[in-house]
Formats: sequence, C-alpha cells, structure tokens
Amino acid sequence: MSENERAKILWDFSIQTDHVIQARRPDIVVKDKEIDHTWIIDIAVPGDSRTEEKEREKIEKYQELAREIRRLWRTSATVIPVVVGALGAVANLEEHMGMLDIQKKEVDRVQFSALLGSARILRKVLDISG
Repeated sequence: MSENERAKILWDFSIQTDHVIQARRPDIVVKDKEIDHTWIIDIAVPGDSRTEEKEREKIEKYQELAREIRRLWRTSATVIPVVVGALGAVANLEEHMGMLDIQKKEVDRVQFSALLGSARILRKVLDISG
C-alpha cells in the first residue's frame, strides 16, 4: 500500500467487505481522495484473439466489488481492465487508460512491454540465446 494526501494505492491486497465476494483481490486499486473516485484495475495478457472477451470478463468479475466499494467507502468506483494481447493486440485499451488520464504514448509502451515479455518467454521455451 502507498498513500499520501491525494491518493491511496493498493496492490496485491484483498479488499475487506461486509459479505462474501469471490473477486475481491484486483491487481491494483487507486482511490483519488481529491475527486473521491476509486478505480479497480485488473491486468491480463491473453492470446491476441481473446482480448475483447478477457476485457468483458474482467469488467463483469469486479462489478460486485465496485458496488461494495461504493457502499462502504462512499465513493464512486470504476472497473478498468488493462488487457493487452501477447503480441500487442488491444481492443479498448486507449479508452480504459484514458479514464486514468494516461496518454497514448504510454499505451504504446504497455503494448511494447507485452510483446517483449512474450518474446522473452518464447526464447526461454525454445532455448534461443539473444
């Protein structure tokens, strides 16, 4: 957890709720204290053909947690899926990252990072040096 007067950021953290919620451990939760808004961010790197499907899964998966956060923390809450295909394909990533005020060049870096990670895995599996 990291916190200052403007925001609180939680990662790898289970959100405490009043009742049982299966999906209560997203990758990142950001609470902006100035605008009183919370973003529930979950990240996935599926095969390129599954990016849209995975986005829908992430949004649906965390809706109950978003409702509970709205109720308990008395804040607005939005689920942001960050989904980049293993070869860099994206569906709505620019739109989702825009909600976090992240610019296009940063979206490009996320795509590039996913592609480099996939290349690293392939080299390791195929035992290719370089």
